[in-house]
Amino acid sequence: MLDKQGYGAWLARKKSNEKLIQERLGLLDRLDEVIAKRGITEISGVGDEEIVELCRPWNVSGRRNFLHNIASFLNDYTTYIKKEHPAQKPLADTIDHYYMKGYESAAKKAAQKRCADILPMPEKFKVDPKYLGEMNNDQFVSAFKELHKFVIRCYKDIERAPFEWGYPNYETTDGYYNRVMDILFAFGLCGIYEDGGITVDGAKFFAFKLIKRHKKVELMIAGFEQMGLCFEGFGKKAQRFRIQYPDNPRVMMVLCAYVNNIDTIMPDWAWGKPLNSLTYRYIQDPAEQKFHRIFHAEMDYASDKLREIQEWLYVEAEKYGFSIDPKKPSEKDCILYKKGSKRFLLVNEKGCEQKITTKVSFIHAFEREPDKMRVLCHRFPHVFRLDDPGLCCDDKKRSSTPHMFADNSESSGKRCAFRMKFTFGGVTYKRCGLCNFVFEDISFDDVKVILEMFLLENKIK
Repeated sequence: MLDKQGYGAWLARKKSNEKLIQERLGLLDRLDEVIAKRGITEISGVGDEEIVELCRPWNVSGRRNFLHNIASFLNDYTTYIKKEHPAQKPLADTIDHYYMKGYESAAKKAAQKRCADILPMPEKFKVDPKYLGEMNNDQFVSAFKELHKFVIRCYKDIERAPFEWGYPNYETTDGYYNRVMDILFAFGLCGIYEDGGITVDGAKFFAFKLIKRHKKVELMIAGFEQMGLCFEGFGKKAQRFRIQYPDNPRVMMVLCAYVNNIDTIMPDWAWGKPLNSLTYRYIQDPAEQKFHRIFHAEMDYASDKLREIQEWLYVEAEKYGFSIDPKKPSEKDCILYKKGSKRFLLVNEKGCEQKITTKVSFIHAFEREPDKMRVLCHRFPHVFRLDDPGLCCDDKKRSSTPHMFADNSESSGKRCAFRMKFTFGGVTYKRCGLCNFVFEDISFDDVKVILEMFLLENKIK
């Protein structure tokens, strides 16, 4: 039913490489088989179910790449139909509709999630005096709350109709959905507050990395106008343009004050969820904060259980000279405490059940403190599995050369980068550093015991 010969010739005319041609013709054959098995005899009978079936199996290794290749093939075949084979236009329409539904759903979910990340702030809090400018504390707090309301209104309307705001109607990654905050931040980072509004340097704005990644920025501007912003002189060739918020002119001043917290030397993906969610913690008076502001900003999203553990860890880390590095405050979704190149114990929450988890590699502690390690092993037998000496990588296949990569031109003769080996009770154990020593669903008391051995393992005094 599908036009393999014509599509193959079209791919060749485009000078596609042989590997890509074979991959796409193979997928075309698979789609043809799906259609035939379902007894479909007319091209108009092909629907979403056939595309879903093509995307199986669900447990294929590298599924993200697998789905990307199928999407690229189907969209390419759609282009071919529109240009070369109009008789199969009903199939092209089906494919377009299927993927557009997916893109719309992804955009709505992104807007919903980012809106949910904007946490309520206290009714009253003290603002860091350096941000107040010409405002008093109450005026600043009121304007900051209005900024929250404005952004939430935007997300609610985006959730209603994301394509009206220019949200991606194509396959892309998560960062391209951060359109609201990227553009608002760019206003402040590329402009100055004066006379009740922000005057933006147009050339700087459109050349800014936060803006260059986004398409159809003009639709975001139109959306912002519907939500209450006013623009004067905006255009891609404008040398400068003005932004005001008539309902509360101080909102623009607050926005500029807030973006002063952004370290633009850091990559924007490292700015973190709290900053992109307008947390009040970044403009709160430090005198009101018991710990580092980044710590409070992150822990506002944590469970009470993790917050209690992290507050204890914060104090323990300080005892040993560790602290939060503002340029890299987190690692592997954990608060990161550093002292030079050394890292403190990493603890986070995993899964919908918010299970407390940590991963610690123990090697030297088995020899340094065997009695204490024995107690730890008894406490977590499923983690240490001392009844199994283990193998590293491909020992079963190459028992004569353990801990080595398979022979090939790139890695022959190199040790496995993740090999771990320790001796305990006269037994030599081999472990893979990628998947071992993971402590899951642990208690506060468990964390205290693990930290004790972590300090011994890493000679932290």
